[in-house]
Amino acid sequence: MTSFDRIASAFRRFRQDRQGAAAVIFAIALLPIGLAVGAAVDYASAMRMRTTLTSSLDSAALSVAVAQAGGQNVNLANAALTQAVQKALVAALGPFAANAHVVTSASIDGSGALAANAQISVPTRLMGLIGINSMSVNATTRVSMPAGPVELAMVLDTTGSMAGAKIAALQTAATNLTNTLFSIPNAASNVKVAVVPFTDYVNIGLADRNATWLTGAQDYTTPASGSCTTEPNYVCTGGYTTVNTTCTNDGITSPCSYQNCNGYTQQGTYQSCPSPVTHTWYGCVGSRTYPTDIGANADKADATNPIPALLDYGCTTQLQRLTNNQTTVQTAINNLSAYGETYIAPALLWGWRTLSPYTPYADGAAYGGRTRKYIVLMTDGFNTHSPNYPDHEGSDTTTANTLTSQTCTAVKAKGITIFSVAFQVTDLTIKSILQNCATSSAGYFDSTSAADLQAAFQAIGAAITQVIPCSSDGCHSASRAASSIAPSSALL
Repeated sequence: MTSFDRIASAFRRFRQDRQGAAAVIFAIALLPIGLAVGAAVDYASAMRMRTTLTSSLDSAALSVAVAQAGGQNVNLANAALTQAVQKALVAALGPFAANAHVVTSASIDGSGALAANAQISVPTRLMGLIGINSMSVNATTRVSMPAGPVELAMVLDTTGSMAGAKIAALQTAATNLTNTLFSIPNAASNVKVAVVPFTDYVNIGLADRNATWLTGAQDYTTPASGSCTTEPNYVCTGGYTTVNTTCTNDGITSPCSYQNCNGYTQQGTYQSCPSPVTHTWYGCVGSRTYPTDIGANADKADATNPIPALLDYGCTTQLQRLTNNQTTVQTAINNLSAYGETYIAPALLWGWRTLSPYTPYADGAAYGGRTRKYIVLMTDGFNTHSPNYPDHEGSDTTTANTLTSQTCTAVKAKGITIFSVAFQVTDLTIKSILQNCATSSAGYFDSTSAADLQAAFQAIGAAITQVIPCSSDGCHSASRAASSIAPSSALL
């Protein structure tokens, strides 16, 4: 006979015993067994309610946080926040809220996150026999939420090396980021975007020609002087030969060719006469002298130290000041075109100026307020030009790199968050500068393809707009609310 057979036989004898002692023993044993089973059933019910409460509280807190981020009820005090979370929680609980006696509290903590607590009293069934009529189920969540409206300046490299597929990829990435920002609730009153294309110069447009903070922006004409002269007229009569060589555009060397004349013949003469020379400003600006070009107050215009306009210089597409009009921003993105060489520091400076509360634009909100200010700095190369004040026709890349780093420092000191994006950059020095320029290591992106570039801009959009639940061990995309279960009363 096996051990199991022996135990089964003994149980059958116990069950068949008709003597009173066995019945009493069985009755006494039945009570704790029943209570244990009842406690297990009630506890399982409480566990199910805890799961429901946890997910419902996360959902409620998220909905309130999203409304806050979108500018709705942005001045809610703690009491009003509690009411808002309470209302959202009752809606999320559905039928479970009818008899649950939900009690919630909510507040904005020191980090700007929304912290909320909820408690449900779950009635017991079998544990009521020993005086435990309910069990308290508690849940706590913490939801990170944007602190206020958004101002973003996209400082975008449009140099010659960006021609072709690269500029198209940039336009797609910038468009997607713009769509993300303008998709948040009440975007018209809470989102402003500037677009600052750059080469070795920035084009600020012609509207501020007469501003006191700008100098040298007036077109003028130099009258003709001297007399006409007779010059020999040479014509290529020997045919042309194609010469294959290499050309450098924005620091990138590539194959190119030109036509070389094999012989010239003079055919008569022509009259060369002096003519008036017109000097024109196309919107290109240079730099004030060091250190006012990169210092702590470089974002401020100064009539006693005006910004130099550069006549007869060509530069990239005109920048777009801060605007809450998505169509205007999209037009600026669509107009991007590749041209010229690279000098990053003044581009970053003009991105900063578009966010500044001071002239030349004064479009930005005050520093240190609820408005969150961001710059996205994107480049595909390295500094090929440096300042020869006021122009940028120098070739001292070491100085240009230093000034770029110093400008990054000045921008971040104003509380502006910088995201930096390297797009197919091979130069290790500029990669290091961009990485250090970013406000955090997570804000630097090394993109090696168009897909990477678009993913980087997508991640930036998510970082600015996404609201996710957080727990004591950090923020997570899934619900991570803390919870607990405890008896509401006990038989003592």
